[in-house]
Amino acid sequence: MSVRFLSDVFKQARTLLNDDDAVNWPDYRLHTKAIVAFEELEAELIIAGIPIINSVSAIINVPPVTVDDSNLNLSTVVGFPTDIIIPIWMKERQIGNRNQDFVDMTEVDFIPNIDLDISLHYWCWYQNTIMLRGALNSVQVQLRYQRYLSIPDVNTDSLVIPLGQLFIANRVAALAYQSTGNRQMWLDLTTMANTNLIRIIDMNIKEMQDMPAKRRPYHRGYGRNKVLRDF
Repeated sequence: MSVRFLSDVFKQARTLLNDDDAVNWPDYRLHTKAIVAFEELEAELIIAGIPIINSVSAIINVPPVTVDDSNLNLSTVVGFPTDIIIPIWMKERQIGNRNQDFVDMTEVDFIPNIDLDISLHYWCWYQNTIMLRGALNSVQVQLRYQRYLSIPDVNTDSLVIPLGQLFIANRVAALAYQSTGNRQMWLDLTTMANTNLIRIIDMNIKEMQDMPAKRRPYHRGYGRNKVLRDF
């Protein structure tokens, strides 16, 4: 599957706007609309739990806790992922151990009041960060999490999402027509963007389930009732 770039979205959107020569709709006039469309698509992928938003952090070296009464905020540690939406699981190992030595940590609602030892044991997702009890020595952790995707900003930036241009270009053109007051074209392109959104979601779910491409009633309802129904 060939990679698509932000420039491809602009070209496709202009075709839908009958402006292939970019007389009325040069790139800069479509740029903000493309970002809006990308973020809408990203939100749908997050809601649907599509694997493209899953990521694994680099190995993070957690320093020892020197003040017993203070828990450790992992976001203050070098290597903490800045694109995190929500964590899925966390593992730990002692420094010098191998990959196979990672052990699962226990997720809790609040860090318990326990004595420090050489392992971290617990983690909690609290106020959009990961809190740890800490350990007496440095420990290495690895995190699996859901991430925000990189928003394409310049023409050479990848769309990241396979077939994402099918939704984004139609949505950009719909927003452009909306700004000019052309309600009929806005409605027509919104319908097409909605159809392509269902295709993208279904394609990714089929990949997750390793099953033949097949429209399922749940997805049809999903497509009709989600973001594109009423702009």
